Amino acid sequence: MRAIPLTPSQWRSRLEATNKSDDASTGNPNMSILLDMRNGYEWDVGHFHGAQRPNVDCFRSTSFGLSQLEVNGSDLLACVDEEKTDIFMYCTGGIRCDIYSTILRQRGFKNLYTLKGGVSHYLENEGPAEWVGNLFVFDSRLSLPPSAYKPEIMTEANCTQELSENSSLARCYICGSELSELRHRNCANLDCNLLFLCCTGCVKDFRGCCCLRCTYASRRRPVLPPGGHQRYKKWHYYRDLDLHSI
Repeated sequence: MRAIPLTPSQWRSRLEATNKSDDASTGNPNMSILLDMRNGYEWDVGHFHGAQRPNVDCFRSTSFGLSQLEVNGSDLLACVDEEKTDIFMYCTGGIRCDIYSTILRQRGFKNLYTLKGGVSHYLENEGPAEWVGNLFVFDSRLSLPPSAYKPEIMTEANCTQELSENSSLARCYICGSELSELRHRNCANLDCNLLFLCCTGCVKDFRGCCCLRCTYASRRRPVLPPGGHQRYKKWHYYRDLDLHSI
């Protein structure tokens, strides 16, 4: 049995109530946990206020609620009451939550809720409420601001707040500096191809690579210009090029 799907308006109401309760330090009679079931690079550019995710690179490595009897510090569900804790899960389109909620149900968790239609459906209906940053998308655009989903409710004040939150949300993968441009790039090393966020300075210093080691790779592609709006072509385009001389 899967989790109970909540409509965008129901989801927003539950999050607002939880966050207000946390701000007032009144606590909840039933503990609640908000889980982000997406990949790390999706989380990097945006997520719901108060959300948590495992310290893993991708969804396939997620292990929430799967720890054995011993305490696992990386498992947020290791020590919670399976019958009294409300667990809210979300992902981009809702499919990953459907899969994982079934696993958690089998592990004994009773109060499971998912965001119906995922984050994209939520932004289309509720706008940026309780959301910070952009939404990662699986095409050449890589990320979109909430205003792209519901532009009619985006006032000048909202846009200013959005930019302010973005600058404190994302960090350069290499140097850790704050970023206002929430758009990934692929490592120039063809054999690495890591998707990462990077500041303009590190793009130049590391020649479009994610680390010093990749700058010495034999199959290194040309450096894409800063800003992240251009993408590398398919790998076979570079196959016959003399990449080592670039």
